[in-house]
Amino acid sequence: MRIEKFIETREYINSTGLFSVRGDFGAVNTSNGFVCQKNGKETTYSYQDEKVRLTATFLELDNGVILRKDSLTNLTDKEMEINKLCSRFAMDSNAYEVYSQYSGWQHENIGEWQKLVNQITVETQGIRPCDGATPMVALHNLYNGKNTVFHLLPNCQWKINVKKFPYSDKEIVLVEMGFSDSALRLKVSAKETINLPEIIFYQAQSKTDLDAYKLHRVFNDLYPRKTLPVIYNSWLYCFDILDIDALKKQVDTAKELGFEAFMIDAGWFGEGEVWFTCVGDWEENMTSGPKGRLKELSDYVREKGLTFGIWLEPERAGKDSKALKEHPEYYIDNTLLDFANPKAREFVMEKVVKVMDKYNVGWVKLDYNATTPFDPSNQAFYRYWQGYWQFIKDFKAKYPNVYLTGCGGGGFRLDLEQAKFFDSFWFTDNQGPYDGIRILKDALKRMPTCTIDRWNVQTYCTGFPEFGNPKTVGKMISCNNATWEFLIGVPDSFVEEFMKGGPMGFSCDIASFPQEYKEKWKNVIAKYKEDREFYRTAEARILVDSECIIAIEYSNKEFDKAIIQVFTKNVYANDLTVYPVVDFDAEYLLNGDTVSGKELKEEGIFVKELVNNTCRVFELIKK
Repeated sequence: MRIEKFIETREYINSTGLFSVRGDFGAVNTSNGFVCQKNGKETTYSYQDEKVRLTATFLELDNGVILRKDSLTNLTDKEMEINKLCSRFAMDSNAYEVYSQYSGWQHENIGEWQKLVNQITVETQGIRPCDGATPMVALHNLYNGKNTVFHLLPNCQWKINVKKFPYSDKEIVLVEMGFSDSALRLKVSAKETINLPEIIFYQAQSKTDLDAYKLHRVFNDLYPRKTLPVIYNSWLYCFDILDIDALKKQVDTAKELGFEAFMIDAGWFGEGEVWFTCVGDWEENMTSGPKGRLKELSDYVREKGLTFGIWLEPERAGKDSKALKEHPEYYIDNTLLDFANPKAREFVMEKVVKVMDKYNVGWVKLDYNATTPFDPSNQAFYRYWQGYWQFIKDFKAKYPNVYLTGCGGGGFRLDLEQAKFFDSFWFTDNQGPYDGIRILKDALKRMPTCTIDRWNVQTYCTGFPEFGNPKTVGKMISCNNATWEFLIGVPDSFVEEFMKGGPMGFSCDIASFPQEYKEKWKNVIAKYKEDREFYRTAEARILVDSECIIAIEYSNKEFDKAIIQVFTKNVYANDLTVYPVVDFDAEYLLNGDTVSGKELKEEGIFVKELVNNTCRVFELIKK
């Protein structure tokens, strides 16, 4: 991809150039142009006047993907105030559709294409990066069919705006992305440099999955994952009712089935029956919940050879917490820790360290259940996030081997910037496999598959009548939302395949599974462990995307191996042909038969006799 295609060298927009910047000094006028420097695959454009220096660096990555890093430096000897700060791209022609995603609790990553009539704005609705929207857009050129995909890596409260821009008797389209300018009054000290959110962008052939494999490939290379673990989380097994003896039975079964880590979720802290109003103190509940036996459980977990994990939310404090009463000045809106304040960071780090060391913690789930729509300091939470990343860096420096899971009331912190620091993510609170495969599929358009935990939440129930059988039978029933209020039957093939592609997790009463079902999962987990190095670096492609059928292909970039999953819901077709992406010149083994890459590309894989609510799997191995 030519970088020059995406920069504003055209005369009719030389008043704003590669950026849109306004401050207490007025708007930045770049009519004198930018200075360009090239160094191999890196191209830097710099603009400077007596007040500011603006720098845009474009780094060419693999397969036409470009990483853009921008900054603004205050060159004066005085503090300045910035009211708008965003990166800019100019697009060919003026006829586009725009793809964006809504993000809500249990309804994450809902994407839609909209025709661009005047402008389309996508922005986070609060402090969390995916609160109300996800930080990406794609543009489909209606004249030539080309797609361009932009991924923003948030370091502030962000905003993306795609708009038609009149010029004389014609129109152009501008894409602006960066700081939310709602009441923005960003204070920039003398000689200080502000870094804008990074941007990854590329052209895509597929309108179905936006060539997400390109993003997966470069991000996996830049930020490789740890080994994908098999994990257990207590939340949907017992919520906050933490019976230590019952949990030990879950640990025993986890060991038997081949799990590697065991986590206690929220509810282990607080006073009496109340824990959620005591968030922020991180002191074990001695009269309810674990009742002082949490260390006993953590020792038991490690004796079984598993890593012990714990749930924390250093981002906030409850209204009854000692932390809030002792230091209200450390919190925003009496809820959120002000990470911009070094003393507040030190205060919460001391609390976290005590928990980590007391319970010998090797896995932490960091949640983020509170939000606020506006930064009271009018900094678009830029200072907050700078402090937050410093907190995470300090934590990782002290505990370099600890596995970090990110969560934000579900998927509200599922973004690429967070993925630089977290090992994986709890991607939704909606634990229904049918909704889950939709949410997962749309997450794959903007996140590598290895960053997304998959969760099995089931229970075994008896007494079901079965046609043709005079006796009742038992069945596995899955949770179909975030709280077990809705239940649904899901065939084993659907659940087992849904669980693959990232870290494999369970959050249910595995100790009550029938022995034959335990044996089945033991075999599934053993096979997953054989494949997990493949999934750790895999690219995902969405081959079919419809209400009734979702087909996903996982492959390595050399196409030595590919796994194609065909998920069906209420399907009315009898059969289907899927077309995997493979090495055209190679030969593959497919279910024991030899087939050429040319044949696979031209004729596809014929999937016959489709059945409702199942998953069919096809594995390709290059000969």
